[in-house]
Amino acid sequence: MTIVNLFLTRSNPANDIHGINSFVENKHWGCKGSLIIDARIKPHHAPPLIKDPAIEKRVDALGIKGRSLYGII
Repeated sequence: MTIVNLFLTRSNPANDIHGINSFVENKHWGCKGSLIIDARIKPHHAPPLIKDPAIEKRVDALGIKGRSLYGII
């Protein structure tokens, strides 16, 4: 999972972005120090998806030449 994915799926920018020496100027938020994005899994989040190796194998088989997902995956 990329950093951008973590930020987009595990944080709410209105609540989870903090900064050192933060300020609001002309309705724009900013900070002079480090930016902190709280992307921890929170109690109200759904549990992470667990990959099933058997299902992955079946889907990968559909990507073999001549099958329905060939050239797509």
